[in-house]
Amino acid sequence: MSVKDVRFGYDFPSDVNVQACMDCIQDWELTFACVPVSNLRLKAGDCKPSDTVLNPEFSRKWCHCVVAKVSQPPSDADSGGGVSKPQEQFVRDVSWAAFLNVFSVMFDLPLDTDLVHLVRLLDNQIDAYLESSVSLQFWIAVPVCCADAATTVPEDTWHKWSRLVSMARNADRMKLALRVGPELPTEDGTLDRWLGEPVTALIVDTRSFVANRKGFPVLPKRHQEFLKKMFNVGAQLIVSGPSAVRQHFNYLAHLYENTTPLTPYSSDYISGYEDYLQTPLQPLQHDLQSTVYETFEQDPVKYHEYRRAIGMALADKAVTAGAGEAAEIVVYVLGAGRGPLVEAALDAADERGVRVRVCAVEKNENALPTLYTKNATDKWRDRVTVECADMRHWRPAAKCDVMVSELLGSFGDNELSPECLDGAQRYLKDDGVCIPCSYTSYVGPVQSRKLHAEIASIKRKELECTFQRPYVVQLNNVYTIAAAKPLFTFVHPRPMDGERDDRANNRDGSLSFDVPQDCILHGLAGYFETVLYKDVRLSIVPETFSQGMFSWFPAYFPLTSPVALTKGERLRINFWRFADKHKVWYEWCASLPQQTVIHNVNGTMYSMLL
Repeated sequence: MSVKDVRFGYDFPSDVNVQACMDCIQDWELTFACVPVSNLRLKAGDCKPSDTVLNPEFSRKWCHCVVAKVSQPPSDADSGGGVSKPQEQFVRDVSWAAFLNVFSVMFDLPLDTDLVHLVRLLDNQIDAYLESSVSLQFWIAVPVCCADAATTVPEDTWHKWSRLVSMARNADRMKLALRVGPELPTEDGTLDRWLGEPVTALIVDTRSFVANRKGFPVLPKRHQEFLKKMFNVGAQLIVSGPSAVRQHFNYLAHLYENTTPLTPYSSDYISGYEDYLQTPLQPLQHDLQSTVYETFEQDPVKYHEYRRAIGMALADKAVTAGAGEAAEIVVYVLGAGRGPLVEAALDAADERGVRVRVCAVEKNENALPTLYTKNATDKWRDRVTVECADMRHWRPAAKCDVMVSELLGSFGDNELSPECLDGAQRYLKDDGVCIPCSYTSYVGPVQSRKLHAEIASIKRKELECTFQRPYVVQLNNVYTIAAAKPLFTFVHPRPMDGERDDRANNRDGSLSFDVPQDCILHGLAGYFETVLYKDVRLSIVPETFSQGMFSWFPAYFPLTSPVALTKGERLRINFWRFADKHKVWYEWCASLPQQTVIHNVNGTMYSMLL
């Protein structure tokens, strides 16, 4: 991580003018300023245009460096049947900020009142600017916890924030500015819940700092741990209160640079893909592009482990054949693409001193020239036969000893590996080896208001039910409610009794999870792990992740309507995998503590085509 990746800002008090504020930002090498909207107004007696928003540089460049702190929005008590003065003032402040073209307005969430009138006001204000040229965001400042004046017991503020965004129509325009004060909640796990919220900024109160042995400001250990977690969701940093500015920001920059990513994926490969929703690949139906092959072929772990597994299988087969170096092992690489598994098989054979005859089967005609070219190189030495065919319908002259494929998707079976390998199984010898020999899908419940808002915005744009289909996404701004559990397992070669059963890969499963604290269920994270051969495994399950691998991001199955969960409840998830002659699809729902709709019934919204 680099400090270039984060935006630093300072929360200015009310007694600074615009020019002084911007001079400070430049001197301190910060990115933006939080400025009371009253300081952006033209007041009677203003005599120096450079000190106000009349300064031409404000509209040219400074306006984009300002978060305008608007007046406190009205409480429900202020709404006595008409438009209250606080409401009028709030609307005027927002209008003036929009006129100045600042990028965000910020206010503190009222914690001592109901929120229904505030939600209505915010939705109306956001509606007013949706079609304008002003891309205005509302930053809602919420303390991580607040102490009751009488009891000094920290109050849970997450519930208040959650009620606000759950009621709002325009929640995607409402961002969370989380105030981090001296006190943090003491209950285990409650801080992690903020990982699933759209935290745009952390406002760190200077009272939270303590002096180290050299007298420099540092944060207590729990504060450090919390900030490091929140850095992973892209939160900007704001310092609030009396500040030795350079010392505070130098310390926060140091903390940021020494943050350990929450995701097991290397930041070199996932940068820019965090929380970016993608449609799962369907390589059986669609031919992959060269750039897709290129990306996957760079994985530093996947093909190393495949080579290790193939080498072990070849050695075992050579011993079984009982002919030593004279034995020739037949290897079929199914779905060869541009040849990385072919190369892994040849390298494994050379390392083990085993003679092999390799056949590369690939249905994508565009990938064949690469295979032909590689076969003519000194490394491959014409040791490979290239076949253009769908593995399910190919009719080879002989059976193979080892069958190798890389048909796995983010959820294991979602690129139709079971159907493809079952179709190819007829040309594997009775004692043949399939690599991979098994794979298991995993499912776990997650809270992510950001992903829910993203999918909702897609629905509005495309007028389709985008909540009833899976995605592939590098999960980042996510709170993991409970660790994922194994769901479906597929084994190859599959024992077959009599004729092939097209329904053999259908599945019906349910998983139960204990809810550790009040939270919101937005969707299900999907992962997989596979046994390539013996003890050689690959996994994207967080607890057993194959470090350094990046070929697969997790799957994500959203829920149309989020489910509010209470600490101590039992959550039950139901999942199905179905197939007919033309397609394969998933259906999913929550059945406890309340029943949701069953998503994607009969594959009407999403399916994988055979």
